This record gives sequence, structure tokens and C-alpha cells, in this order.
Amino acid sequence: MKLNRSFYVRDTLKVAKELLGCILVHKTIEGVTKGKIVETEAYIGPEDKGAHSYRNRHTPRMDPLYKIGGFAYIYQLHGYNYCLNVVTQKKDMPQAVLIRAIEPIYGLDLMIKRRNIDISSRGRFRNLTNGPSKLCQAMNISTSLNGIDLCGNELYINSENGLYLHEGIIAAKRVHIDYAEEYRDNLWRFLLKDNVFVSKS
Repeated sequence: MKLNRSFYVRDTLKVAKELLGCILVHKTIEGVTKGKIVETEAYIGPEDKGAHSYRNRHTPRMDPLYKIGGFAYIYQLHGYNYCLNVVTQKKDMPQAVLIRAIEPIYGLDLMIKRRNIDISSRGRFRNLTNGPSKLCQAMNISTSLNGIDLCGNELYINSENGLYLHEGIIAAKRVHIDYAEEYRDNLWRFLLKDNVFVSKS
């Protein structure tokens, strides 16, 4: 079942945790790819020194962050590396959850082709989608989709599986935000215990 608007318009930390185990789906002309979300990071808006919207910063590319929850905020890091964020909360409350890693479950051949990597060994297979830019490349997600409605039929998230009882959630510090001063130590990264596809254990 596709997550509806009410799921996203809630406390960002809760959304970040409850996205774990859900299924990210992207339908393209090439085919459909799906991945189980295994790692997320929460960014809590204007007061969070790690967030793009710290101190209510607002550029045109950040417009989706200021929409009501359930839209995608996708930004470019460098080259062709992108990051997918799920917007949360009410309109003009610029908070979001970064999808850091997924476990591929459908469309594996297409993911491999897009990533152009050899997955013959277990270690290389882990490398397919164990990072925000890697999963975006594997699922053909770029800034062309920035602002897309995740309640639509192209890029969306299903709750069809959810978490199993044996899959514990670990809270940890966020990654690569040393500039965030005291906010770098907040345990706002969530990952599935022992899942090999998390970006950083």
C-alpha cells in the first residue's frame, strides 16, 4: 500500500524511523526498480545546523522543502551524484528525511546496468545501493524529479512489507556534517541492525 499524505505530515524523527522497512519504488520507461529502505537521516529545519534550511535559508531549488510533507527534495552533490530527501511536516516547515541506503529487491539487472558495476562478489553486491548517491543512480533518481509528489504514481514509497520483529532499529550520529557543530552529535540517523546495505555501520 502506498504511503499517503498523512504519513509524511508528522514529526520528522518518527517519519525517519517508520520509513525503515518501507519500499521505495520508481517506475520509468526502462522498467521498475524497488528497494527496501534500510537507513535514513532526519533534518529538523531552521534550528538544525546540519539542514539546508538552517536559519530559514530558501533558494529556488529548495522550494520543495517548503511544501507540505510528501514531496521529494532532490539535490546534486557533485558530478552526477544526487540525494533523495522525503519532505515532512506542514507547509513552510522545511524538514526532511534523507534516504541514505536501500536493499535492492526488484529490478536488479536494471540497477546493475545503471551503476555499471560488477556484483559477482558479496562485497561488491553490497556496494550497489549502500549510499544516497548510489541508490539514486541505481534507481535513476536525479534533480529532474525534484519536487515530485511522492503520493503520485512515478516515484513513491510503499508500506507493503514494513519491519519484521527481528529487525531492530539503531540510532546513530549523522554522516559528513562536522560543520553542524553541536547538532552533529544528535542521534538522528536510523538504520536496520545488521543489514549489510547500510552506508556506514
